[in-house]
Amino acid sequence: MVGEADSPVSDSSTDIEDEERTGVPALDREFAWLHATDMIDPTPFLGPAEVILTLGWQFPVTEAATSSVAEEHVPAERLQRIYDDYVRLVAAHGVIAIGFGSDVVHRGVAAELTRACRRYGLILFDVPYEISFMDLLQEAALVMQRDDSARTSRSLRAQKAIANAATRRDGLNATLRETGRQLGCGVALYDPLGHAVTRVDAPGTVVETPSGLADVVKESLSAEQRFRSVVVGSTEVILQLLGEPGSITGVLVLTLSKGFDDVSRNVLSSVLALVSVSLEQNQVLSRMYSTLREALLQLILSGNVSVTGHIMERLWGSLPALPLTVLVGIPMKADMAQHLRSIEALQTEVSCPIFFAPYRGDIAVVAHDADADPVVNALATYDLAIGRSSCASWEGLAHALEEARRAAEVGLRHGADRAMSFTEIWRNGVTDLIDASDAAHVARRSLAPLVENDAVGHGDLIRTLRTWLRHHGRVAPASRELGVHRHTLENRIRQIAELVDMDLEDFDVQIELGLALRYLPS
Repeated sequence: MVGEADSPVSDSSTDIEDEERTGVPALDREFAWLHATDMIDPTPFLGPAEVILTLGWQFPVTEAATSSVAEEHVPAERLQRIYDDYVRLVAAHGVIAIGFGSDVVHRGVAAELTRACRRYGLILFDVPYEISFMDLLQEAALVMQRDDSARTSRSLRAQKAIANAATRRDGLNATLRETGRQLGCGVALYDPLGHAVTRVDAPGTVVETPSGLADVVKESLSAEQRFRSVVVGSTEVILQLLGEPGSITGVLVLTLSKGFDDVSRNVLSSVLALVSVSLEQNQVLSRMYSTLREALLQLILSGNVSVTGHIMERLWGSLPALPLTVLVGIPMKADMAQHLRSIEALQTEVSCPIFFAPYRGDIAVVAHDADADPVVNALATYDLAIGRSSCASWEGLAHALEEARRAAEVGLRHGADRAMSFTEIWRNGVTDLIDASDAAHVARRSLAPLVENDAVGHGDLIRTLRTWLRHHGRVAPASRELGVHRHTLENRIRQIAELVDMDLEDFDVQIELGLALRYLPS
């Protein structure tokens, strides 16, 4: 038999070629059915992955098995070409093997057929005269029936085990662990932002989570690609989005050490249903927890720290120790609720007490000063503009939250790629807290009469006002810098006051005009 290692006609190069072509060793490939035919082109009547049983009537008989079969002389090259054409045709159609009934029409198995099967990677086996094709068909039917029964039993056992796991207290994680055990693969669950929530290694294998997997997950989320099968590094990975279009709840990822069969696909369908239900339940709980956390933050801000600490101890763990680092994150893409669900896993990731809650539509995270850097680094993987402040007591939390929020707003406006500290802002001055886009709009309105006046060539009032303010309203140094007489400068200042309808001697007006000049678009 061609393809069998201990067979005299085995050819190791043929086996290797066949494995490279299909990715599966030749003798391990499953077949759909056996088809008995002597047609020269049986492909219109064949499905893929079938085995052909033939007596060889379609081939020239050069060595007859009996005297009742007429022989014919065919040149060797032409005879080989006939066999090659036939084998190439059926191999291209997906036929796996040829069973040749020897000593009925042809004596033995033609050497030309053996060479052709080797060349095109088909298994060739001899069916002796004593074995009828009907015997093989009946045996194949029994084998397939047993296989189907075994697959069904295995599928039911696996689905039952996974369903039982889903009823445990940690249902979602237990479901994923049992899935990995039943399917023999690594399992990971990612949240809608592309952060890993749970990972389960493949049992008894060395398959590791590929380093580029997180990027592939985020690509699938961005494109809302429901199902994806890719190779990451050297690992085959299956990704399945969970939830409805526009409302994705997560991504189930399987890292495979072997190919998926029909049983695995059936089990996966059950797993998807169970995980989807668990995620929906978790979303309901997350919304409840979000409301509870927001209420706990208000309790702290109203001075009820001890009550909050007691509730936290019962639900999530202790409050962070003093002094505190206070962080406020402004979501840049996903909504606040999605980020809150993702940050649920942050407690385990950073291994330190933290408290987080919704805060004025954004997200507040509080940690002990000594634990601040790991928390900030973990939050850096989220699409958040992060502001940072600190306080020595819970009574100072309200001010620290507002400072962190202002710092986050400045970081968002400036496109900062790190957490922005409030300390950096107040050292740079109050003007950094002003929204540049709003200030530019006000500046255009306030200085419009001066801009229009300069545009028609009636003066140089914007430059005059800027120079006069820089010299704190002193005429002499301002007129020298402008290169004009002091009376000319005084006349211009009076004209500016009339056009903007303000008292330029008023210090508050000078500050307002100075800011307007700073934010006036060039």
